Amino acid sequence: MSWSNAIGPLVALWLLYESGSVVSNSPTPIWLLLYGGVGICAGLWVWGRRVMQTMGKDLTPITPSSGFSIELASAVTVVVASNIGLPVSTTHCKVGSVVAVGWLRSRKSVDWRLFRNIFIAWFVTVPISGLISAAIMALFIYVIL
Repeated sequence: MSWSNAIGPLVALWLLYESGSVVSNSPTPIWLLLYGGVGICAGLWVWGRRVMQTMGKDLTPITPSSGFSIELASAVTVVVASNIGLPVSTTHCKVGSVVAVGWLRSRKSVDWRLFRNIFIAWFVTVPISGLISAAIMALFIYVIL
């Protein structure tokens, strides 16, 4: 299973704690995988319906044939990028495929304002997360010192 987006950073922290290095040939502990699985299930339970609504109806209407095309396009993108050695986000590939298939059907069938908001959110998430992490770290340092 590829849960690297969800569990990869936690596994890296665990490896640093256990061995002092993130390079390891040992298998990931099953409890970490279970923890990640529970987290993914909780996320789907809380936000899954909204994400499916946004991707499957609000961004562009999806039919069975367009759904197949979306899945195929995003899978090919991930496989080709992985073979080239480019790190890609499966989420970004999926949204790109949804927009591309909707655009090919009709340029007016894509909600471009919603796509713009999704696109902006991708760029805002990293700096905001970094600022929150920096604030938490500063708080820890301030409390410890």
